[in-house]
Amino acid sequence: MSDMLDRIRGALVGLKMPRALEALDHTLQQLEKGEVTAIEAINTLLSEEYATRETRRIDVALRTAKLLPAKTLESFDFSFQPSLDRERIAALAQLDFIRRAEVVHFLGPCDPAS
Repeated sequence: MSDMLDRIRGALVGLKMPRALEALDHTLQQLEKGEVTAIEAINTLLSEEYATRETRRIDVALRTAKLLPAKTLESFDFSFQPSLDRERIAALAQLDFIRRAEVVHFLGPCDPAS
């Protein structure tokens, strides 16, 4: 069994699958405990690797495109614009107005620099 695990680890290294290699021991423990089936274990390893590669690919694409980092409400500096009501913005972010079929108007000067 140990030789086979060494070959699997070697194959994962050779195939450049570091995330699957990291998840291997935990996945094997789940398999031994009967928490997952063999096909679920394989799926877990491949899904972990795929997700890692997709995240890396998107990060590289964003850096290459020289796009600014995504802005979120959590990172918004409300002290920069004190006239904004934080609670009202948070309520709008819940999108309940869509379910209620209400119209929302945003009024104010546009800022072409942002």
